[in-house]
Amino acid sequence: MMANEVSMDEVRQLTEQHYQSFLQARLAGAKALARLDAAMQARHAVLPMPITLRELALLPQLRDASLLALARSPHSGHWSRDDIGDTDPAQELAGDAAYADFARVILEEAAAHVAAIHAGQLPYVADAAFATADSGVLARAARVAAYRDDAWFAPVIATLLPQVCVAPGTAKSAPSQSLAMALGHGVETIPTQASLEALRAALDQVRHAGIRKKLERNLKPAEKALRARSALPGLIGVS
Repeated sequence: MMANEVSMDEVRQLTEQHYQSFLQARLAGAKALARLDAAMQARHAVLPMPITLRELALLPQLRDASLLALARSPHSGHWSRDDIGDTDPAQELAGDAAYADFARVILEEAAAHVAAIHAGQLPYVADAAFATADSGVLARAARVAAYRDDAWFAPVIATLLPQVCVAPGTAKSAPSQSLAMALGHGVETIPTQASLEALRAALDQVRHAGIRKKLERNLKPAEKALRARSALPGLIGVS
């Protein structure tokens, strides 16, 4: 076995909790970091996750508090409405400039990608606009932007959420079921006026019964949460 080759057991062990693996590898040194990278690349070859790999490359730039938030949280890989009320790692990441910049880049790219699918510039394949393994990273990026309530987020979520929920044409499928639902949970978790409007727009358009059912559950709690959030001066926005 070559120096950076990893066994399937190592791939599984290192990638199941890759934020924890990164912290451990950082302490162990360059060889351990190289093995983690090799393990993530091996997993990517089987289960594509290009955005997750980009986030992994960002980790050395993050503050220790951000890394600990990701490593400690049981919700770093997936965030659902059942997790609302628990500590959201996105809240800590919202104060980290490096992660905030990353969130903007990947969300703007995602919105442009799904818009190109709807414009016919890219082929449409049901549930294939984004890797399922990347939905959690994109949804967390959206929550980071929502905690910050940055101005750029409004046009991005206005495009991304409705268009990821509905196929071009009349098909009842969607570009990405997993991202559609994850974004809906994010709106319920930390709504902004723009994200709530995007959720309503998505519900006006969605034809996929499963996505509709999930988003309908998000709507009223999101409306209530936005009223509560708006009533607290200084809560919206990160300086």
